[in-house]
Amino acid sequence: MFTQFIRIGGKRSNALPLLSIVQCDGSFSRKGAAAAFLIYDASQQIVKSQRMDLYNVKNSTEAEWASVFHGMEAALTENNENIGLENDCLAVIAGLVHPTNKLRQSYARHYRQQILKLADETIWTGARWIPRKENRADDLFKVLK
Repeated sequence: MFTQFIRIGGKRSNALPLLSIVQCDGSFSRKGAAAAFLIYDASQQIVKSQRMDLYNVKNSTEAEWASVFHGMEAALTENNENIGLENDCLAVIAGLVHPTNKLRQSYARHYRQQILKLADETIWTGARWIPRKENRADDLFKVLK
């Protein structure tokens, strides 16, 4: 069982009973970088699945931040307003759930600011870490490996 979502933004202080889940993952290798995300509706059905190439990404952590941003952006485009973000990169999740912690990398500060700005447009948004084996967004990278 996973931990509870920790609120990162939104108009309400408590989540509504049914969340849209956004699983995000980033990939970085010599072949290139990419972001992937899956959006599940409240009944746990996948309503959107996307993998996109990333350019000018310096490392895997930047790819992870980008994946959360793009997943969040897509969730809002799909009219989801009660969102649970899931990612397997502890540094990214820690950066989101502890917004006053100083982040060393400028890309991390930029993405955090953009993600939190999007979260504030929602009814409620939370984030949590999940184990890599539970992150189905990783399956979208099979073509890169």
